[in-house]
Amino acid sequence: MPDQVPSAEDTLDLMRFLALERVSSQWSGFLLVLSEALAEQLSPTEYRHFLLRLGERFAGLHPLAEVEGLDALEQAINAVWQPLAWGYVNLTDQGGALLVVHRACPLPAALQADAEVVGGFLEGVYSTWLKAAGAPPELVLSPLPDSGAPMHMAFELKAG
Repeated sequence: MPDQVPSAEDTLDLMRFLALERVSSQWSGFLLVLSEALAEQLSPTEYRHFLLRLGERFAGLHPLAEVEGLDALEQAINAVWQPLAWGYVNLTDQGGALLVVHRACPLPAALQADAEVVGGFLEGVYSTWLKAAGAPPELVLSPLPDSGAPMHMAFELKAG
């Protein structure tokens, strides 16, 4: 029997399944109806803005240790995410910008909502943490286009 290599679509389906598996059954029903109610009451832009504000509050409740250097900052951020099972981040200096890539984020699956909308939460978190870490105020964190990969969100910090 020849080895069967999964297609890209099969791989995405598996990732979506695993993302839903990571959501605690204790909270999945509640989070789904909460998300549906918010989506009924708010436009996608308002919903994203609401989640952005929640992200800012989350970052305020989880301040990072003072660190020096990008590697240490990445480690400090991942030290917050790891015990919460919220995935991990990679920070990459691109010269004129900082690339922030968060992988294995359970929020799109938990809320069963579009990653571009729920990405507002991570945008709020990372904006707050990066400012606290010394990012100049003229730099703005912006979402990058959706990659289509479940549990994957990317942002770029650069001059606005």
